[in-house]
Amino acid sequence: MEKKYYLLNGISRAGNTLFGSLLNQNKDISVTGNSIIPDLLFKINKMRQEENFKNFPLHKQLDNVLNNVFNNYYENLTAKYIIDRSTWGLTDYMDLAKKHIPNELKIIVLVRDIPEVLASFVDHSNKNPDFFLNLVGTNPLEKCDFLMGYNPNHIGQIYGQLSAIKNLILNYRESIKIIEYNDLINNTKSTLDSVYDFLEIPKFNHSFENLSQLNIDGIGYDDTVLGGNLHKIKTDKIEKRKYDVKEILTPYVYDKYSGYEIWRDL
Repeated sequence: MEKKYYLLNGISRAGNTLFGSLLNQNKDISVTGNSIIPDLLFKINKMRQEENFKNFPLHKQLDNVLNNVFNNYYENLTAKYIIDRSTWGLTDYMDLAKKHIPNELKIIVLVRDIPEVLASFVDHSNKNPDFFLNLVGTNPLEKCDFLMGYNPNHIGQIYGQLSAIKNLILNYRESIKIIEYNDLINNTKSTLDSVYDFLEIPKFNHSFENLSQLNIDGIGYDDTVLGGNLHKIKTDKIEKRKYDVKEILTPYVYDKYSGYEIWRDL
């Protein structure tokens, strides 16, 4: 059986790592960490703009390379179904995905209330002095403005993810399944069952205790590059960590970034 490739486009801190750890209990599935495949496709495709290519433009041959990026990159994985995580919803990436994924296009979108996402980042930065956000800001406003900012020199991480989700909703609505973080935490079994239905994959009896950290072929996240352990999940049970979002962000920042849940409005 040839592998099938599906996409995961989630807002950071919306349960992406937990989602992957759970589904990876099924040996037929491999959910990846943050993937480089979109950039690989984009950079290979960009060769069309190079002088050497324009001088002798073998478009079909370059398409052959692009058509095999997924299969070559994941050749060593034994899983039948690969769910590749990245900010796939960005326009350039989706143009390449729909052309070069060999099966029907299906995208899982994990979302969470934006103030909760931002509070999770700020709280993590407060507890990890070397965390990257501490290099760009000293208070919640500066840190959240960095994550949500947009200008010619900087696209914030969360801003970019929201832009990708907006594109998916507006242009690929029939190919996406949106999962709310609270549903993943509070209704885990029914949420995973709905994913199996969406992907048309036989269901699996998952365990919701004694979880494993996300890994592919024994390789997990190395968060030292981010200055903090950002992708470590709670393994004994699934529960939402409780903290006061307004207190972490301050009421001003909370109000400033409330109402950005575009998936509920479009």
